[in-house]
Amino acid sequence: MEIQEWEQHHIDAFCSVIESIPYLDGMFVAYNSNIDAIKHLTEADISKLIGLFNEAEIQERIEAYPREINDPLDLMARLLISMREGKAAEIPTYTSDIHEWLKGHLGFDYACMGGQAGIISNLLACLELKKVVAYVPWLSQELAEYFVAADNLLHPKVEDGRVILKPPQEAFKPDIGSKVNWILEYSRDLQVSCNERKFTVPRDNRLIISSRPKWLRLDMDRDVYEQLDSIFPIDGAMLSGYQIIKEEYEDGSTYEQYVIRSVQVIEKLKALNPELRIHVELTSIQNRVIRKAILTEIVAKHVHSLGLDTVEVANALNVLGHEELSYSVIKKEENGIISLYQGAVQLLKDLSLERVHVHSLGFYICILEKGHPLTLKEHRDSLLFSSTLASAKAFKGNIGDLSEAEVGLKVPISVGGIEGLDNFKLYCVGRRLCTEEEFEYGYLYGPDHDAVIIPSKVVDKPKATVGIGDAISAGAFTAMLARMKQKKAINVLPM
Repeated sequence: MEIQEWEQHHIDAFCSVIESIPYLDGMFVAYNSNIDAIKHLTEADISKLIGLFNEAEIQERIEAYPREINDPLDLMARLLISMREGKAAEIPTYTSDIHEWLKGHLGFDYACMGGQAGIISNLLACLELKKVVAYVPWLSQELAEYFVAADNLLHPKVEDGRVILKPPQEAFKPDIGSKVNWILEYSRDLQVSCNERKFTVPRDNRLIISSRPKWLRLDMDRDVYEQLDSIFPIDGAMLSGYQIIKEEYEDGSTYEQYVIRSVQVIEKLKALNPELRIHVELTSIQNRVIRKAILTEIVAKHVHSLGLDTVEVANALNVLGHEELSYSVIKKEENGIISLYQGAVQLLKDLSLERVHVHSLGFYICILEKGHPLTLKEHRDSLLFSSTLASAKAFKGNIGDLSEAEVGLKVPISVGGIEGLDNFKLYCVGRRLCTEEEFEYGYLYGPDHDAVIIPSKVVDKPKATVGIGDAISAGAFTAMLARMKQKKAINVLPM
C-alpha cells in the first residue's frame, strides 16, 4: 500500500473513532503517577557531567551494568549506555541523594505530570470521555495539581468511611510526600566521548531515574477496595506501575502480598462488570523476580490486554524462558520485525491474553486471540487512531483537546516503518499468514491468532518523548472499547 493510502486510512480511522467515543461510560486508570523533572541534554551538558568523574571509572561502571542508581557514577553509566544504544530505560533509585545531586549539578528545564497512570488519565480526560477515574495511592497535594482540571477527571476520596468521586485537586491525602522522577532526554546525532571512546546517539530517547521512596507501596486503600462499585459505570481499566513493587520491604513484608492484592483488585473489577476489559501497560523492570511475578501472577489469565515496546517484549520473553527469541528481538537486525512478531505471539500464548499491542519506532503490531468481537479493520482503526494521537503528543508536547489531537494527522507516515513492513511481507506471504493483498491492508491470519500491523506516524524532532508509548496504548485500547460499545448499542437498537 502506498504511503498516501495509509495517510487516508489515518484520517478515516480518526473520524470513525471520534464518533464512537461518546458510547463509552468511562475508564479506570491506576496506579502510578508522579512529578517528572525534565531535562533535555545537550553535548555541553554531557561533557560537563563526564568531566565530574574519572572517565576510566565511568567505563568500569558501564561494564558492571548497574541495575539501580545508588550513586552518581551509576547514573552516568546507565545514561551513557542508554545514549549509546538509543534505548529508553527506567532505572530505580531508593535514595534522595540522586535527586539532590542532579538538582545541584544539572538542573531541569520544567516539571510536568509523570507516571503511566497520570499521563494516561490526563490524556483520556482531554479526549472527552464521559468519565475518567484515576487512582493513585500516594496522591499528594502537590501531585494533584498536575492532573488536568476537567469535569470528567475524578479520583476516589474516603469521607466518613464513604467513597465519593472528586476532582484530584480535592481528593489528595494531606501530609504525604511527592514522588519525583528525573527524565533525561537526548537527541539523535549527539556526539559523546568518554574514556577515548566515541559514539553518535542513534535516536531520540530518554533515561528515567525512577524515585522509589521507602513509604511507596502499590496498594489500594481498604475502603476504596470495599466500595469499588463506587467508580462504576466504567468500560475498561488501564493498570500500570507494578514495577515499583519490591521483593522485600523494610518492615519485613514481601512482594507476594502486593501481587495478591493487585490480583484481588483486578478480579473484583471483573466481577462488578463481566464485560470489562483490563489492560496492563508494561515498562522497563530491572528486577527479574518482580518482572516474572508481574507477567505470570498478575497479567497471565487475569487481564485481557498487554501493551509494551520492543525492549519490553525482549525482557518479557527472557524472563519467561525464551532466551533465544528474546536475543533476536533485541538485536534489531534486518529480520528483527519477524522476531518481534513471533515474540508477541508467544506472549499472547504464554500469558493467555486476548490482545498484545507492541509499539515500535515506525510501526505497531497487535496480536489478537481468535474470535475477538471486532473485525481486523476495526482493530486497525484503533491502531491508526493511536498513531495520530501519539504523533500529536510528540509534536505539541501535550494535548489539550480533540482538536489538538487532530494535529497528528499532519505528521507524515514513517518511511522507515513502511520499509520495515515491506521486508516483513515476504515472511508473512511465504508462511501463508496472508495474501499480498491482505498484507497491504495490514491483516495477518495465524493458525491460532490474528494480527494487525500498521506503519505509524513519527515526529522527526519530538518536543518530548515521555508518554508517547502511553498515548499509543491508551489511544488504541480506548478506541477498541469505544467501537465495541458502539457496535453493541447499534445491534440492540429496535428495528
